[in-house]
Amino acid sequence: MSQASDFQPAWLLHSRPYRETSALAWLLTLEEGRVNAVVRGVRTKKSRYRALLQPFTPLLVRVSGKHELKNLVGLEATSAPHWLSGEALVCGLYANELLSRLLLPSQACPALFRDYSLLLQLLNNTDQREPALRRFELSLLEHLGYPLLFNDHLGAPLAKECLYRWLPEQGFLMVQGIAEPHNRTYTGASLLAIANDDWQEKLTRKTAKALTRQLLAPLLGNKPLLSRQLFLQMKKPSLK
Repeated sequence: MSQASDFQPAWLLHSRPYRETSALAWLLTLEEGRVNAVVRGVRTKKSRYRALLQPFTPLLVRVSGKHELKNLVGLEATSAPHWLSGEALVCGLYANELLSRLLLPSQACPALFRDYSLLLQLLNNTDQREPALRRFELSLLEHLGYPLLFNDHLGAPLAKECLYRWLPEQGFLMVQGIAEPHNRTYTGASLLAIANDDWQEKLTRKTAKALTRQLLAPLLGNKPLLSRQLFLQMKKPSLK
């Protein structure tokens, strides 16, 4: 039998029933990145883990096993969960869905763990929610090997007064016309604001959303994001 790991900070990304009384859990951990684990007996009424194994709850976990699918052998909550509702909840589910779909198991990602933890702290702050979400997406892209470099395709610095289009495997290419994020053309001023973590302008936030969506699309493939569909449903006007 393999030796169990030490306790390490973790977040639950997703879980689903497994066999009669157990569950499969997808975890984001500080030291091992994404970990897939069986949580035995968690769906019984007597399980001491049942109330703890919830999304957005800061955890300490201990796992064992030599294979990709581990066994969760220790679980503690370090503080109360982040209580999210409405748009904040959908944003949290979106982040969890990205991590569940894009992270490979057992690849340490301490910077991404930090940015995800910070995101959860800020989601209930309407002013900070969008910048925190964009920082998290950029951190995820960097971990996946697709860092966003704020230079043009020749390696020259971006110019505020110029207009750019981002092309896969090339980077930012200078173009002519009018900036329209929905058409994937971006001002140098907005791109430099993103690089400087300056989110004051509405156009900067709009540009960052369009840009990260463009960068994540080929990684996610054709399968739609459930959290995005949920967000669209939430935004539909009531028929009452």
